[in-house]
Amino acid sequence: MSDRRMSNAITRPRRGMALEVVLLMLVMFSVIVLAGLSAVTTISRTSNADYHGARATYAAEGGADDVMSQLDAAMQDGIISGEDLANIQSPVVSGYRMTQATRTTGVPVSRTITSGPFSGLYSLNQPIDIEVTARDTSGNRATAVLSVNAQTIPLFQFGVFYEDDLEIHPGATMNFAGWVHTNGNLYLSSDDVRFQSNLTTPDSVFWQRKDSNNRLYGVRINNSAGTAVALGFDSRSLSDPLFKTRSQQDFDGRLMSRAHGVKPLELPLPSNTPAVTLVEPRAAGDNSMVQDVKMAWKADWHITLDASVFTAYTAADSNNMKANFCTFLTQERSAGLALPSAAMCARIFKPRLDAFYEGREDNRVGSTLAIIRPDLIDIHLDTLRLWSDSAPAARAPRIIYINVINDNVADTRRDFVAVRLRQGAQLPRSRVAADTGGLTIATARPVYVLGNFNTIVWRPAAIIADAITFLSQPPNPNMDARTSWPSATRCTGSSAGWCDVNQQAADMNTARSTNVNAAILAGHSATPNDFMRVGGSQPYGGGLENFPRFLENWSGATHHYTGSLVSMFTSRYALGLWGSGVGGQYYSPPTRQWSFDVNFRFPERLPPGTPSVGTVLQTAFRPLY
Repeated sequence: MSDRRMSNAITRPRRGMALEVVLLMLVMFSVIVLAGLSAVTTISRTSNADYHGARATYAAEGGADDVMSQLDAAMQDGIISGEDLANIQSPVVSGYRMTQATRTTGVPVSRTITSGPFSGLYSLNQPIDIEVTARDTSGNRATAVLSVNAQTIPLFQFGVFYEDDLEIHPGATMNFAGWVHTNGNLYLSSDDVRFQSNLTTPDSVFWQRKDSNNRLYGVRINNSAGTAVALGFDSRSLSDPLFKTRSQQDFDGRLMSRAHGVKPLELPLPSNTPAVTLVEPRAAGDNSMVQDVKMAWKADWHITLDASVFTAYTAADSNNMKANFCTFLTQERSAGLALPSAAMCARIFKPRLDAFYEGREDNRVGSTLAIIRPDLIDIHLDTLRLWSDSAPAARAPRIIYINVINDNVADTRRDFVAVRLRQGAQLPRSRVAADTGGLTIATARPVYVLGNFNTIVWRPAAIIADAITFLSQPPNPNMDARTSWPSATRCTGSSAGWCDVNQQAADMNTARSTNVNAAILAGHSATPNDFMRVGGSQPYGGGLENFPRFLENWSGATHHYTGSLVSMFTSRYALGLWGSGVGGQYYSPPTRQWSFDVNFRFPERLPPGTPSVGTVLQTAFRPLY
């Protein structure tokens, strides 16, 4: 019996075991649920953190772009200064506390631009890092670093540079080698014009004249292989994305507009200061930035001409005017450089009252014929060279600036005062033998260049003025008819080449082929409006082909020009519009053989005082973690 009881005790199930199993399962299920909830919460939190972190990153990136836009605005004066960096404002993004640190990294270096619309040019590059941090109210933060280059580009690297709209409509064949840039719109129309390098504008390209409803089909642009491809589209016919695509297809991207992100290039001047300031005389209120740009302050030979000299003597008393001319000049040399003696001064600088008939300017009083004859300060560059080369270390000029005072448009004896450069085929040597030297001549007045210029020994040269007119090579240096000259070289009515005596009425002197090697920076006459915007034809300003001006019958003659054609403003003294002389036709065009001077691609070969323009280009971006 006891055995049976023991057996029953062993086999009877324990009470409550099922409940324990259920409870265990509930605990395990709860653990799984809680683990799942914890994972979901963690994922949610992580996702939320990633979301807010991403938003902070976007805010930092946007803030960096905002700072770059501030740098871009500061670069509108052509340079980034320490003051510009100090004035950078932290960007504002709703919901974030934004901080920025913008600083230069290293020293400026001169090097070739390798990316962006101006790739291939060289510039003075100042690397800058923009570091922007964004923090939200929950403590999420992100930092972005944007690296940019503040690029300062010498103007005379461009074959053509215009501040305003640029019109190129040559009637005769024109083949131009050199980079063409305008800060305005670019108008192209011609039967036969070919561009061998890049064309850039931050605005629009119009395959059309600006002054009238006229489109010609001979505009060709070289692609990267050197093959000329006809222009067949513009900013009116294609949207920006399609314009960019078509430019790439046809020209390998060598025609660039706002569609490519091209930016304006500006002189380093204070805000709202016009580009014409570059040629204006010195002023007592000029700040350091203006002084750095004005050619009058850069000059190592500053000359002020008192135009009352032209009224102090009569035309019949020209010998006394010449003898006493230098007493009407106030001259200054910088750094202790020498001035010529009174006798030498009288040989270098000579006056010329009512020198010749100026056909382009004879319409300055509307429909009433007003004969304009320039009153000139003739600079005899051959005499200046001989004087300078005898002691170049103490005498050689680099920048000559001529200021004019006491002129009077109401007095025909001093109404149109201008500068003429004579016998400039060979320019002075440099002060140091190893230096390429060079000469820049600048004035706020019109300049006439007589005959060949800088053709014997090439030197970096520039002429900067209100307007520049090329006069052909004269038959003899003195432009006279003395019998000691061979008959073919006397200034008679039938002689070819510029002679003042042959240009005294509304007729045209017969030109001779002439060569000029110099950069020119001058004002231009502009077409007032786009005919499509005002609904009617406009007076044509003359375009690039008439930017350097002419006055003679150049038919059958060739004008050879090598340099850089730059216009930053409209002329303020030479106001006659192209083709509108009321005295009749005043010139016929030459065969233009114009090209960019490739010497200007090297910094050491630029003319003295070459102006520069600036832009800002992004080079890298990186987030900081």
